Amino acid sequence: MREGEGRASVRAPVYGSRFMAVTGHNAGTLAAIDMHKRGGNIVDAAIAASAALTVVLGQATTIGGDCFVLFHEAATGKLHALNASGVAPAAATPDAFSDGMKVHGPRAAVVPGLVRAWEALQARFGGFGWAGLFGHAIDAADGHPVSYILASVLPGDVPALAGDRGCAGVFLAGGKPVRHGETLRQPALAATLRRIAAQGAAEFYQGETARHLAKAHSDAGGLMTEADFGGYAPKWVEAITTEYRGHRVSVMPPNSAGGLLLMQLDGLSALSGEELGADPVRRMAWQMSAMKAAFEHGVPLVCDPALMPGAGEQMLAPQMKARMREAVRSMAAKGSVTGGGGTACVLIADGAGNMICIVQSIYNVFGSMFMDPATGILFNNRMQDFDHRPGNPGSVGPGRRPFHTLCPIMVHDAAGRPRFTLASPGGISQTLTGAQMLFELLDRGSDVAAAVEAPRWCNRKGGDFLVEPFFPETMPAALASYGHAARRGGDPYFFGSAKCIEWLASGNLAGAGDHRREAFVAGI
Repeated sequence: MREGEGRASVRAPVYGSRFMAVTGHNAGTLAAIDMHKRGGNIVDAAIAASAALTVVLGQATTIGGDCFVLFHEAATGKLHALNASGVAPAAATPDAFSDGMKVHGPRAAVVPGLVRAWEALQARFGGFGWAGLFGHAIDAADGHPVSYILASVLPGDVPALAGDRGCAGVFLAGGKPVRHGETLRQPALAATLRRIAAQGAAEFYQGETARHLAKAHSDAGGLMTEADFGGYAPKWVEAITTEYRGHRVSVMPPNSAGGLLLMQLDGLSALSGEELGADPVRRMAWQMSAMKAAFEHGVPLVCDPALMPGAGEQMLAPQMKARMREAVRSMAAKGSVTGGGGTACVLIADGAGNMICIVQSIYNVFGSMFMDPATGILFNNRMQDFDHRPGNPGSVGPGRRPFHTLCPIMVHDAAGRPRFTLASPGGISQTLTGAQMLFELLDRGSDVAAAVEAPRWCNRKGGDFLVEPFFPETMPAALASYGHAARRGGDPYFFGSAKCIEWLASGNLAGAGDHRREAFVAGI
């Protein structure tokens, strides 16, 4: 135990020589393991896991949501990046939201991107037939035990869920929230997944499912049409990268907020690893200063990439790096960061050096709380991250992609070999968690389990900070002396659910999943 810090647990990493999977639920991880055993490659396994999570983690991810993907391809040494974030429907103009963006209901959702992401990955890199990727997801939709996390977050959202016929029919059986361990059956979703498995992604975007979804939106006063679904496509993009402690850290470019993580690392690089690790209070204050400066200077650059070309490069320009380093050196304390969300992650690696990280979400817990009963699809609520006022890059507009919190992370060593992949849910706190984990991995040299389970801090909806109870009771007062408002304690759910895989020098793999939720890791 380090001075001034407790430890959540002392679990060791899970090791494997050929294949490693970490996801937010055992159903996702076991789907990946099974796909590998059946001869599927790493991308096939990732799609199978991703699909399973959309069923069992319905509070965080569904096929009514979207994703970002980083994939290191060992054969070519190339890092591929797929932006499958959703887009605003054609009728989504500032005039349509003159009274502000919506958080719940049909007008809160962007056109989902996840199913097209599966298609793009499978077509380019998959080795297994499409129809065989969805067996675990379909079985889970036919019936699966309600997880502890799903059951624990349900009671607080009962009034809102009860107001939607689709949500109430699934999550409030008999008028009461489904309970931990009960069997949850989703027959409409199972039928939808069977159609997608048999007919491909086009069924979701141009077939019977699309027609059902467009009608549900129209009937409820939403804006999405069949043309909006049919016109959606994800985009292959270039990852953005910075150097930290002799490693190359890569994330998605805007409209992902991943660049804010790189800005924090650029700021923290003003200090040596020894300085940063010497005292937990000062380290946390430096990290908070880096975060505040990154959000102050970086958030205006996170928008639809077509509206601000080169925004990722601006976040990493020499003058921005200098600004970030000065903010850390001076322990800048101005500003605050608000937000929260629900997300799921899929991390998979093999002994050849292939690594993939999918971060997928419907944004806030239960997303828009708008479900189409005919298809069993619960929609995201990403529209809220647009500005309803016209005239700036973040303004709502037809086909635009909103500011996005999802942040897959890939780390390579100086020779270009993959070293780590990591991710965590937690809304805008994903970049904060990433910076704290990278400190553990690259500054402190911790193993992946210690990095995942190390005590953390996060931002709160009100803009102040929350520190885990593993830190001493004096921590908030100590942080206040540096100008950072924080309190100690809180629900472990607030601190995310970190996951990490390391490709060891031996070619073997080490993986870890967070104790804070229901992450599950397995290696063979």
